Amino acid sequence: MTTSLVIQAARFGDLVQSKRLLLSLMLQGEVHLLVDKNLAPLAELLYPAVHVYPFYFHGKLDAASLKHNRALLGELSQSHFSKIYNCNYSPLTAALCRLFSAEIVGYRPVQASQGGIVKSPLLRLVAQMTAHRTWATFNLEDVWAYFTPNPVAPEKVNPVAEGQGKGIGVVLAGREERRSLPVALLADILKVYWKIKNEPPIYLLGTISEKSLAHQLQRHLPPGLQKCIKDLSGQTSFKELFAVLQGLDLLITPDTGTMHLAAALGVPIRAFFLSSAWCHETGPYGSGHLMFQVAGECAPCLEQAPCTKNLCCLEPLRDRTLLRTILHIEQGQKLDSDELAPNLQCWQGGLDPLGQHLTLVAGEDRAAEMRRSLRQLLAAYLQVDLGCCQPIPSEIAELFSQDQEWMLPNTRYA
Repeated sequence: MTTSLVIQAARFGDLVQSKRLLLSLMLQGEVHLLVDKNLAPLAELLYPAVHVYPFYFHGKLDAASLKHNRALLGELSQSHFSKIYNCNYSPLTAALCRLFSAEIVGYRPVQASQGGIVKSPLLRLVAQMTAHRTWATFNLEDVWAYFTPNPVAPEKVNPVAEGQGKGIGVVLAGREERRSLPVALLADILKVYWKIKNEPPIYLLGTISEKSLAHQLQRHLPPGLQKCIKDLSGQTSFKELFAVLQGLDLLITPDTGTMHLAAALGVPIRAFFLSSAWCHETGPYGSGHLMFQVAGECAPCLEQAPCTKNLCCLEPLRDRTLLRTILHIEQGQKLDSDELAPNLQCWQGGLDPLGQHLTLVAGEDRAAEMRRSLRQLLAAYLQVDLGCCQPIPSEIAELFSQDQEWMLPNTRYA
């Protein structure tokens, strides 16, 4: 039996997307999880069989926080872990890894010199793939899952998404402008889904800073719908959010941590991905979800970089064909080939033996052939049988087989 420590220093959504890795390790033995202190209550809800360590990863640390961290590091350094799995490539998590013998840091493939940094072959391949994000086909949940050689089957991660009659959840905003829908557009989308679902209760979800968005949204809605609104923005702890999401008919959302939590609970997701979010990388995991993805010439972009295109990624979503397409899909009607506006796609979530696999429902995927080939290459690399015998184009195979290990090592490891 193994005793594993997973270091997950990132955000709300990343903690949820660690689920396949954690479930896989739980089948092998005891699992411990180091997370940011603010996310520890959520980790304990999601993973009750895992031992959770709260650590101050973010923000300015005071004396009490530093004292807490020092005591915890002392405790961890004396623990006898079989493997350490570091989910984040950062100086801080690299420093944490140095508490332990190099041989047990889970995805380091070779001995490193003192202070050296070595990515596993899998992470080197993933890093190369980020230079060609338009071809993306590997969900982040699966990236982390394959840190361990035999991850749990994809269908055992999240329940098949099915509405339970409780109503519709609406996430008011993502973490920045290119992760959020304009209020008027969100109102139009909500009105369509509210009618489709026979006018159920509506739950508005967000932080206290998004309370003004909740008020703006309600002003764009007809009186009948307004009466069905329960504004919960700024009012839900993780435990309360957990309870609200369970049993919803669906959740309308951009790419957010709440989206991933809802997917983990089996809630059908209707997600809207603008330019800086890419549904092939961070879409809701499992079957029964729909994602509308803007795929213009400048997508996907980096959210850290300023937009020089005047948020042109919003235009395809503002086209009235979107609302008609939503109605047709939800009613099971056949779609026309040009149903959506140019540069807008609709994808349906599903699974194959490798993991999350999306199917195009509407729109055009100009990267379809490259995406298919890259998925085959990934499956071959990870020794997963997709049941597909189509050859991998030589340009794909050569592009992702460039060995960079001849380069001088960096000065850290992770």
